[in-house]
Amino acid sequence: MIRMSRLRRVLAAAAAGAVLAGCVGGQPPVDETADRPVTVLGPWTGTQEDTFEELLEGEGFDYVYQGTAAQREVLLSQVLAGTPPDIVIMPNTGELAEYAAEGRLEPLDGRGLYEPDQYDAPWTPRATGKSGEHVYWVPVRAALKSIVWYRAANGRPEFVGAREWCMGMGDDGAAGWPGSDWIEDLVLQTAGARTYARWARGELEWTAEPVVRAWTAWGELMKSDGTGPARWALLNDYRGAAGGEGLLFGGRVETEERCVAEHQGSFARDLYGEAAGRADYAPSTAYLPGATVPRGREVSGDFAALFDDRAKAREVFRFLASRDGQRVWAASSESPVYSANSARGMPRPEDAVTRRIVRDLEDTALPRCLDASDVMPPAVRDAFYNAALQYLAADGLDPLPWLRSIQKVQEFEKRRPWMTGICG
Repeated sequence: MIRMSRLRRVLAAAAAGAVLAGCVGGQPPVDETADRPVTVLGPWTGTQEDTFEELLEGEGFDYVYQGTAAQREVLLSQVLAGTPPDIVIMPNTGELAEYAAEGRLEPLDGRGLYEPDQYDAPWTPRATGKSGEHVYWVPVRAALKSIVWYRAANGRPEFVGAREWCMGMGDDGAAGWPGSDWIEDLVLQTAGARTYARWARGELEWTAEPVVRAWTAWGELMKSDGTGPARWALLNDYRGAAGGEGLLFGGRVETEERCVAEHQGSFARDLYGEAAGRADYAPSTAYLPGATVPRGREVSGDFAALFDDRAKAREVFRFLASRDGQRVWAASSESPVYSANSARGMPRPEDAVTRRIVRDLEDTALPRCLDASDVMPPAVRDAFYNAALQYLAADGLDPLPWLRSIQKVQEFEKRRPWMTGICG
């Protein structure tokens, strides 16, 4: 849905008056294309979209924002039509890497568009474009993964049985990714950050032992108690029932049966509605089959990239990537906005759970690794999502047929440059 800001509407009316005045005076209309509003394509809709628009309007920017869950399709259609957004914000840096390789994105490093010392690894991974290897995107929001949510009133669960997991694989944009999150975390916690990074970069085959072990462990968990957990996951949307309080508080769509714990990122609290304050989290390691000690933290972000180099677009981009921009955003939002910016001055959260998430995001004692499927080329990522769905729906625990299928896609995609700097 495209929404024009109130400021833009006022400016448009004023410009129309100026054009009319010019015509009356015998002068030709002014060409406004060079000074058109900054177009931003992002992932946020609903209340998150409102907050983001209020952020830009508060700074007096002239912009048009489009929020959609189908970013890949919308962005591709705009690029093919020759009208890409000035700024795109999306989690899938593997997709952005393809646009960088085609020379469509503007390099950011060395141009004062962000402060490199404010973004520790892995938040500014490098990709290869036509002018060499550069930074092409900066995270404007961050999320912590490798965590498990539970209802605080019940206390931290010591053990979560197969039927007690909250799990939904459905999504409007890319169904299957909650399953990929499980598998990614299993690879990271059982094989370590070095192996995880090699896998995410396409240097490790999908049929390699650490990957097979992670898939099999996930399959055993989801299928160990009959077909119940796998069936529930396939039937449910990860957000739970529309207008509800997520899967953790709202129950499964089919049975409304309460589950005990949810392996989901820090953004899960946005799904819990009024129940968000009653949720707490623990590191995922204690609940992952085969994991013993934490070996890393999976993180993700919404990354901003620049398609147009004109001054107005650079001004908006520079604000979004700055400490002050993210501080204002965090202070004005009703739901937590987590920043990857390491500069001091971010608002101190009042909520204890939010403070812990901020602390864990900033902690460098454990390697932080970007979401593996987000950094993979889109074709590999999509094959990963589809395989996770098909594996859950199939009988048996052997994942090799699906892993061989993904490997074939990866072999084809090796002709493209892959990203570096995935773990920091």
